[in-house]
Amino acid sequence: MISFQDNIDEFERSLTDFAARQLPFAVAQALNDTAEDVDKVWQEEIERQLDRPTPFSKRGTRRIRATKRRQVATVTLKTIQAEYLKIQVRGGVRRPARRAILVPVGQRKNKYGNMPKGAVQRLLAKPDVFVASKGSKATRHLAPGIYKRPRRSAYRTKSVFAKGKVGNKNVGKLKGPQLLVSFEDKARYQKRLVLDKRSASTARDVFPAHFSRRFKAALATAR
Repeated sequence: MISFQDNIDEFERSLTDFAARQLPFAVAQALNDTAEDVDKVWQEEIERQLDRPTPFSKRGTRRIRATKRRQVATVTLKTIQAEYLKIQVRGGVRRPARRAILVPVGQRKNKYGNMPKGAVQRLLAKPDVFVASKGSKATRHLAPGIYKRPRRSAYRTKSVFAKGKVGNKNVGKLKGPQLLVSFEDKARYQKRLVLDKRSASTARDVFPAHFSRRFKAALATAR
């Protein structure tokens, strides 16, 4: 949090009663102008520091405006975006809100580095794709995830067929199910998103000019 209270108190002591009455309004306006500049800095840092953030992530900031009675302006993250962006700021372990974190394995990604919308549903609609879970006897030997079944000709047991002694030259090349999407119960993140350093310096740089302009305007329009 950046505070300009000491500067404002010192300035107020030099004012006449008439000018002092205009001070709370001017301060609130200057704080809101400063918060707008800091908001832009946050959006720029999200785009610069994260790997191909989506437009939704870049729109993840919001401002809480100052008033004459509440002399605080706040820049923060919107509720939904904060759920995943805060861990980029703090680092740590993220656990899924539902069943699992979906991690694509060799799957096509969009320009933001994510699986395209509806990709999981399209995979599951294919007849040769199945879900492996620890709760299923048939698949509990596999790591949880979405798999593609191998072609029937690739199945072989420990026999002469599996050793490549009979049949075509590909008989001995065993291939198990192909992992398409891994189900993870947690994901660990390093601190990647630094917002406070540049925003603090920006606030200190721009507030004096905003306040000077707003206070002069308040005096000029006061009745």
